[in-house]
Amino acid sequence: MRAAFAVLWIGLIVLPMKADDITAVTAPENLLVLAGYAEGLSLLSNRVWSTDDLLQMTDTLPVERRHPLRRLLLGNPEPEAKSIHGFAFLTAEDAPRLAWRIGGIASLSTEADFVFTLDTARSLYEQRPILSWIDTAQVRLYTSLGEWRIGQAPLRWGGGYSGAMLLSDTAPPLPHVSYQKDWHLGRWLGTWRFQQIVAMFEEDGSQRYVMARRLSRDLSNRWHLSFSEAFKSSKLPQGAAALVTPFYLYQYATMWWYYDGKDEWFNYLADIQLQYRFGQQQVYLELLLDDLQAPRWLTRFRYRTPRKSGVLLGYHHTFPHNARITIEIAHTDGNPGGGVYSYKDPRNRWRYRDSVLGHPVGTNRDMLWIRLDTPLGRRGYLAIEHANTRLANASPEVPVGREWTVYAYYLLDDALFAGVRLQRHENRDSTDTRWLLQVGQLF
Repeated sequence: MRAAFAVLWIGLIVLPMKADDITAVTAPENLLVLAGYAEGLSLLSNRVWSTDDLLQMTDTLPVERRHPLRRLLLGNPEPEAKSIHGFAFLTAEDAPRLAWRIGGIASLSTEADFVFTLDTARSLYEQRPILSWIDTAQVRLYTSLGEWRIGQAPLRWGGGYSGAMLLSDTAPPLPHVSYQKDWHLGRWLGTWRFQQIVAMFEEDGSQRYVMARRLSRDLSNRWHLSFSEAFKSSKLPQGAAALVTPFYLYQYATMWWYYDGKDEWFNYLADIQLQYRFGQQQVYLELLLDDLQAPRWLTRFRYRTPRKSGVLLGYHHTFPHNARITIEIAHTDGNPGGGVYSYKDPRNRWRYRDSVLGHPVGTNRDMLWIRLDTPLGRRGYLAIEHANTRLANASPEVPVGREWTVYAYYLLDDALFAGVRLQRHENRDSTDTRWLLQVGQLF
């Protein structure tokens, strides 16, 4: 029923590639960008950056920020670095509250780094007490075999500025081990990157397993393309085999060998991303495949599989002085059995704790997402974000509505700031407005 996914994995083997990722909201890289200038206030507005944008910015940063940022992005080809930056602010809603985000890098040796982010600001903004203040605590090891990352960190692969369809930082940071390696295969095949993530955690009293892998490449200085596959399962028979074989083949080999063709224990997804840059503009497309309607003869005419897919299409333009506008459209399927990110066995839904592992649009929604960021002179910063969601299909019924978020901040001196965050949510039944007045310090 998923024959199309086998074709995708063949594409992985034939076309290795490398993609331009968007950093997670709480990534320590963001804390090193332009702090001390008006644009540094973007840290407070949940602005995220692409890795290409961050590398371009390193030319304009002071040395004490440039080297740590390049080390975070490029690893051990860069000199060892030690850096810690962040912000803290006092705000009031029902009662005064102190929130903060602190992150950085500490090189343990030429071949090892410790990367960390401690954060309470996201929990306050999103009203999610489930989020731990230990956001990132990760050791990165650079070896001749590749780069290893061990510990807890948000996961975000490519996608748009509102989130990514397969792996996004919507969910809480996930403890995991990841591996990546770049290979240069000559002039014609170019340089390609292989990445793999392995995670194991307890959910509802039993073990869950999440694995994902991606092959990506720069097709040119403008085009980026990547293919990914992932799964979440409640069992992992012959787990070592999953590390070295395509997940699609692993699923079907083990389900027939061990479980008489039953696959409720294994939820498989695949993803394609295409990005195109021209000047300071970028267009990108991401297609998520959760389930497809295969020809009935492939299923021996025994059952039909409802389609479950998602798509993200976006446009991003960066203006002088780091102003930008981003417009994105997202769609996810729904059906009577649930839809994208759901599964016939609820234990293996594409979720971790309180959120989906993918895009925040969730299941069965169409979404229009627009964001404008602009510095106001040398001391001010304004960001306006709008999300409009509606039902994509008749079922399942999910919450929809419109949301506006406005961030306005002003630097009182080189580091002291004051600002306001206004959030307004409207749906068929109610309208909620939330104000957060803030006074704080960048450091």
